[in-house]
Amino acid sequence: MRVPSCAFIVCLSLALGGRPASGAEWQIDPTLRFNAGYNDNIRLNTSNKTATAVATFSPSTVFSVATPTSGASGALRFDFRRFEADSDLNDNNARLTTNLYHNLEQSKLDLNLSFVNDTTLDSQLDATGVAFSRITRQSLNVSPQWTYAFNARTNVSANYSYNSTKYKNSGNTVFVNFTINSGSISLKHILDERLEGSITLSGVQSNNDNKTESTNINLQGGASYKLSDTWSSSLFVGVRRTNTRFTQNSSTPIFSPVDNTLIGFFPLTQDVSNSNQGLTFSAALNKTLQRGGITLTATRSIRNNFNGQPIETTSLRPTIRYQFNETLSGQLNMRFTTTKADTNLTSSLNQTSYQIKPAITWNITNFWRLYGNYLYRKQTFDSTHKDATQNVVSLTLIYLWPKISVSR
Repeated sequence: MRVPSCAFIVCLSLALGGRPASGAEWQIDPTLRFNAGYNDNIRLNTSNKTATAVATFSPSTVFSVATPTSGASGALRFDFRRFEADSDLNDNNARLTTNLYHNLEQSKLDLNLSFVNDTTLDSQLDATGVAFSRITRQSLNVSPQWTYAFNARTNVSANYSYNSTKYKNSGNTVFVNFTINSGSISLKHILDERLEGSITLSGVQSNNDNKTESTNINLQGGASYKLSDTWSSSLFVGVRRTNTRFTQNSSTPIFSPVDNTLIGFFPLTQDVSNSNQGLTFSAALNKTLQRGGITLTATRSIRNNFNGQPIETTSLRPTIRYQFNETLSGQLNMRFTTTKADTNLTSSLNQTSYQIKPAITWNITNFWRLYGNYLYRKQTFDSTHKDATQNVVSLTLIYLWPKISVSR
């Protein structure tokens, strides 16, 4: 899988009206990161743990270009990581995200593109909370969207998304290549300055190389409400129906017609279909403090981005931010996650995990920052009742390159 550079250039040209970007303003904001750290269980195994020091060089940039009616923005980052314990762990990761848009009289067209090349213990672990082993994966996502405004208070939007994820050496691991097609339509209405409501109908279809197919339909509605100048909240609740089809291999015993003794087994392959319903929700509560803030989010949804198999994920995330002074700030991130497989096919994915991550940032100058953090992670799989724990400490020196701006 390759980054669709040609498609990106074509879409950028279309986003800018298919002509030279007269009057366009270009901005590029580069950053360099130098990281050193230590990880006591890099593969997040329950046994045979590998501890290692790690050094990472991460050049990145945020970019944008805009005209009166169109534009594009995005981010590009590379992570070149080297490990002291085993050179086979060394990797070169890349992440590209872009948004292209074009404004019409009462509507807006968007095209979101993303490409990720990393390991299963990076962005996939963050998204699903599930990890088995550490291997390289590549994920490509293309998502066009159309938004139409009836008036200043009401709009409707339609979205389609295509995702293709491939794993390196997946034949020797539990990971299976998969594709996901999803779509949604949403209606939003602003009732007043404090209250906004919406209702969304979404559908997801996924399949993988093991011939597992699933569909998930979800109807969710709710509202966001600003309680005061310092308090805000949101609550969305819905129902979903999930259907899964897969091939199951089993053995049928063969008995002797003479004395009814077991003489062997006959292999049997059958197609299995499973359907179930459930509750989905997304809630958030945010408090703004004089020197920081506190955010609490709780979600439950069906995730198909682990092997293309449906997993019900419930997550609770508290976050605390505090500004000690003009140059020093701190943050505490916590997460508690449970996953439940939709079928017996993936029952080994039932697990509980939590993590805590305190971090501190020191703004040395306008261009230099120092960031340090500690991460503790623990996960327990229900099938084995064994724990995998991980302790990570790291220190990152950040150089903020002076922003580059060009107007034409």
